[in-house]
Amino acid sequence: MKILKKLQRQNTIKNQLRRGHVSITFIISLFIFIPTLFIEYQQTIKHQNEEMANYLDAQTYFFESWLTERSRDIHTIANLDFVRSYNYEKSQTFFQDFKEQTDFADLIFVNKEGIIQFDTVTEYRRNGTGFDVNDRQYFQVAKETKQPYITDIIISKVTKQPIIAFASPILNEEQQFNGVVFGTVNLLTITQLLHESRVGFLGHAYILNQDGILLTQFESNKNKKSTNEHNEDMFRQNYMIDEHILMAAQDQSTQSLTIYKDSKGEWVLAKNKPINQGKWYIISEVDIWEAYSPLIKRFVLLAVCILLGTFYTIKIMLLITKSIEEPIQQLLKGVGKVEQGHYDYKINEQQLAPYAKEFQELCSSFNEMSVKVKEDTILLRELSITCQLTKLYNRRYLIEQGEHAFHECVKEENHCSCIAIDIDFFKKVNDTYGHLIGDEVLKHVAKLITESVRSIDIVTRYGGEEFVILLPTTTLESAEKIAESIRKNVEDHPYNMADQFIEITVSIGIAEYMTARDISTFYELIDRADQALYIAKERGRNQLSVYVSTDNLAQR
Repeated sequence: MKILKKLQRQNTIKNQLRRGHVSITFIISLFIFIPTLFIEYQQTIKHQNEEMANYLDAQTYFFESWLTERSRDIHTIANLDFVRSYNYEKSQTFFQDFKEQTDFADLIFVNKEGIIQFDTVTEYRRNGTGFDVNDRQYFQVAKETKQPYITDIIISKVTKQPIIAFASPILNEEQQFNGVVFGTVNLLTITQLLHESRVGFLGHAYILNQDGILLTQFESNKNKKSTNEHNEDMFRQNYMIDEHILMAAQDQSTQSLTIYKDSKGEWVLAKNKPINQGKWYIISEVDIWEAYSPLIKRFVLLAVCILLGTFYTIKIMLLITKSIEEPIQQLLKGVGKVEQGHYDYKINEQQLAPYAKEFQELCSSFNEMSVKVKEDTILLRELSITCQLTKLYNRRYLIEQGEHAFHECVKEENHCSCIAIDIDFFKKVNDTYGHLIGDEVLKHVAKLITESVRSIDIVTRYGGEEFVILLPTTTLESAEKIAESIRKNVEDHPYNMADQFIEITVSIGIAEYMTARDISTFYELIDRADQALYIAKERGRNQLSVYVSTDNLAQR
């Protein structure tokens, strides 16, 4: 009887509403929490996958471009006249100068019997002259295919260090095999390239080959003992990646993220992409807790809010939901706009004035972030196409915009000229006054060149002390006048350094699309101007040379 009376007292409207409110809140919470948990998890994985995919795409593009450029450099060297004619003295001087301006650790000249004639090794007492590399794969491939070739990791016979070699055959006038030119790149250079090309990525990345051998030295290899006596077994032992990581990289059946333990035994999210025609893999890894940290924080906050919500009535919950939902939607809309590239999108802060202060601060922070993202995007674009020393456009910009301008001239049947400029004896300036003064001389010459051209001309620092100017809709005669104006302007305005004048002259090569019959592409136009430039330098410097045909380089 007492138990029955107790149950009757508890079975009141107040208690029923309380229990009903708790039950409804709990049920609604489950229906909200579980789908939200699933959706947020999927979105987090999708976002991480997209971020890592974008990073790998950017890195792949960077390294493929770098490999192509280095291979093209070696191929260009192998086709120089003095290299093909076995002019060792001139070739060795050129090799040494070229090496100092590139990523190559060494440049090597090999005759057709596979014997090294000379190289540019300077860090070791013994160089590679006289070494027999006939058994090397790069020599055999170049000899058999007569095509450029990029090796996998090999151990240098001279330095005993792991290297990558870029090889290109030397062909005589009958296009017969006559030797090999190859350049080597050490693993530290590749590691530095990988590190320098990272932009806004929190994880780490590395490159390995199909055998699971690292081409980059990330943290787990920094403390390994270095040695000058590398051999294949020692190299594999020091640089071999864990087998399960290699198997994950080789498994191309799925494009989703992979979860495994990295070389330090920590769980990571990983994604990979093949590069160098599938010979290597670039792998990016992010600590799994770092990747899931925002997700965990959101879920903890959501769970706390749901627990607190059980102590309030449905009406209060609806009001709170409304007061939270609208500003979140505004922020989500803003995030969506930024993701689509509308970096100037602003959230109306007055609309959020009735809501919590935190949302107003978040809105203000979002608007400030939007402005910062827009500024950073513009800055990154400017940095990617501009030489920071001379403030001129760089080679990348010339390739992107110059080729477009050239095709427009071809399409409209207009003239298109190219001027290649090289500062005479610039190495002597660096050797005499130092590289800081050399940089000032480069900026001084760049300013003089800019003053001598028109607004429609594309002026670029092509590399080192060489400048290239593309002149759309410009005849050869007009290009010669502009080039002579540049030459005279530079000659008449020496660099003034503390009342000391540094005399400067330039050699100039000129080529024009419609004048030379053997020019049909943008790259051929640049190449012919470059050929004319070399002729100008050979004829005594401080002069113009005009490319007319292969057998006719006019001097002005």
